[in-house]
Amino acid sequence: MILYEFITPSDPITFYAPDDDVALAVGIIIGSGKAGVTNTETGKSLPSLLLFLADLEARKAIEIPVATWEARKAECIVAAHSFAVCDKGERAIYDEFTENGQNGIQVAKWDDAHRSSMSDWCAYARSLKPAEAECKA
Repeated sequence: MILYEFITPSDPITFYAPDDDVALAVGIIIGSGKAGVTNTETGKSLPSLLLFLADLEARKAIEIPVATWEARKAECIVAAHSFAVCDKGERAIYDEFTENGQNGIQVAKWDDAHRSSMSDWCAYARSLKPAEAECKA
């Protein structure tokens, strides 16, 4: 799995995804076009929905993340459930502290200590269930 940064104006957030296609789909669906995604291994910034909407020709490209979300929903849900309020340098600490995000009590403690934004992107991402995760883009 590749570590990605979910770029928002407030808290640093990271998540894991198997590739850029899933990361882009998750970034657009979870972020509703208000967040960007960066691959921490390559440094490549993936386009956000806001960029798609700014360019008429690029808007056609939105079909790619939506199709990815629908075709690879299980992988997208796993990626969404890996959201954490931490930067890439803290991710190993987070993973150890929360038992890779599986210990809900430790996840809540971490979130309380690290989240400053009123927007709780991570709780929303982790709350998605496969049956509920219909693409709204």
